[in-house]
Amino acid sequence: MTRAVRYAEPLPASGGIDARSVRRTLGTYSMDFWELFLRETLQNSWDAATGERPVHFCVDGWRLTAAQLQSLRLFLPGADLDAPELRVLTVTDSGTRGLGGPTRADRVGEDDDRDFVDLVRNIGRHPDKGFAGGTYGYGKAVLFEASSIGTVVMFTRVRTTAGVQCRLIGMSLTDPYRVEGRQYTGRHWWGVPHNDVGVEPVTGPTAERMARALGFTRLPEDGTGTGIMVIAPRTEQERLAEVIAVMADTATRYAWANVAQGDQGPGLRLEFTSEGSRIDLPDPGTDARLRFFVEAHRYCRAVFRGTAEKPPWPWTVQEIVGSRPEQRLGVLAWRTYRAGASGNHARPPAEIALLRGPGLVVEYRTVAADPFGHAISGVFIADPALDEDFARAEPPTHDKWQPRLAQRQRYARNPVSQALQRIDRIFKERRTGAAAAPTTGAVTGVSRLANILGVLLDTQAGGTDSRIPVGPANPVPHPPSTPSGAPAPPTGTPTPGTGGNGPQQGPPGQRQRPSSTRGLTLNFHPRARPALLVDGSRAVEFDIDLTGNPGAPQILNAQPLVAVADGAPEPADGTTPVDVLHWRDRDSGVLTPGPRLALTAGMSKHWTVTLTQPADAAVTVRVSQEEVGPR
Repeated sequence: MTRAVRYAEPLPASGGIDARSVRRTLGTYSMDFWELFLRETLQNSWDAATGERPVHFCVDGWRLTAAQLQSLRLFLPGADLDAPELRVLTVTDSGTRGLGGPTRADRVGEDDDRDFVDLVRNIGRHPDKGFAGGTYGYGKAVLFEASSIGTVVMFTRVRTTAGVQCRLIGMSLTDPYRVEGRQYTGRHWWGVPHNDVGVEPVTGPTAERMARALGFTRLPEDGTGTGIMVIAPRTEQERLAEVIAVMADTATRYAWANVAQGDQGPGLRLEFTSEGSRIDLPDPGTDARLRFFVEAHRYCRAVFRGTAEKPPWPWTVQEIVGSRPEQRLGVLAWRTYRAGASGNHARPPAEIALLRGPGLVVEYRTVAADPFGHAISGVFIADPALDEDFARAEPPTHDKWQPRLAQRQRYARNPVSQALQRIDRIFKERRTGAAAAPTTGAVTGVSRLANILGVLLDTQAGGTDSRIPVGPANPVPHPPSTPSGAPAPPTGTPTPGTGGNGPQQGPPGQRQRPSSTRGLTLNFHPRARPALLVDGSRAVEFDIDLTGNPGAPQILNAQPLVAVADGAPEPADGTTPVDVLHWRDRDSGVLTPGPRLALTAGMSKHWTVTLTQPADAAVTVRVSQEEVGPR
């Protein structure tokens, strides 16, 4: 095997940055180091996608064979490779363009491609790179931090005007040092000697053979891409498998939007192995942790494409709009759901995944908890027109949005800050609105709500407040249920003998409210029952018994209503959607879908009507009777 040479960079007479400063460019970060390592490398790979085929991203860890170790020692003379059982960690992407452009930082390449020099030569981010994601900026310091000896080997295959070219080069960062009165930066490269830049990468068939001998086997011979080998990963040898498992879980949690691309492009394929054993990854679309995020992402993308339709309950999809100037900041989609068992003192999760153009989750932002004890999952995608603003708000680690980083002018409106504030406000107002009880306002409105809810007291009947006329203009509907499925509690400030504590009517325990038309009487049972549907969503049931004979065929029509604080219950609408799922014959169990039930002589007299139960509203139902005329 060809022996490469090492070049140690002397500090230029004009000054420069040393290796120690390079390693500090990451700054602080809010996650486990190996999570950060995975996010940075994966984002860089996704940014390099060609769009012609899926991006195949692989992480492999193993103990070098004797032959591989010997080849590595030949390629990296002078490196600390004395460990008898040396392990390596490789990150490989294919379906990507590779590290193209010139190999010297002082040259300009075709189409301003500078990927090679930005990763291998330069420090920081070139201003022409934009803000795609990682783009080999300061975040590349994770590569050297991941190695206990600060050393990596990079192999890439790129397409040039002269055809496909392979490049192989080694890099290392150490502390700055002095030799014979000369100061060195601590940056080192291994490759082919060159008078101007110290060393250039090994290229051509020689690079291919050397890369294979070192263990770079993931990159297809007919494809472009990049492989990076971390020498002696910074972890105990027996824990390398655990590190790879952590990265596999991180990729699943943060890259599901790209894995589940569907109609948005070629997508992303992930593969993780430890000592040759593959780690199984879940399907984001069916995984219990991720499926609601995946669905929310699909609803958001539909809004951007202009193909959005009214989402089914219990989903909420809304555009987040900023002010001065008035503009769309992004789209938010979320829902509540019944959380699984999480311990007596654990609070159900309430998280909104924040994303922008590249598709990797920036962070899971915790929002105000659901007032009814359910979990919240949702997605916010920044508007593509503001992608650069949101990208500026990301630190080198790309793990959060920090609005101050996106502030271009003092006192100017900050779209990132506005978006985060509006998202937080939606869930705070939802929580405080559910917890607050009306204490002021029009007496009639407050008393009416107390009157509606008052029927739920064990010895109480509704429609008894002397301040509220009872008649066709003020019907008393079936009492509402809360999002938990239970009857809504009384609210307001009852007056003795009236309102929520009105006088008792009828014998103790009387709980039915009759209504009749032409010999058929409908008896509403005022206590609602919670129900759980097969898909895990919530519903509520109301019992209705019939007495008498309908005579001519009739139709019962169930209209869902939503209780409000300033008046009688209102019909459900797009703001708080409620659907009538079906009528159920309590004698036979037969279901009749939809809100309408046709009655004929001899039919059952015992029915239950089932409605969907929103997470943030008290619902009730009004049943009307219609005679079916002759045809």
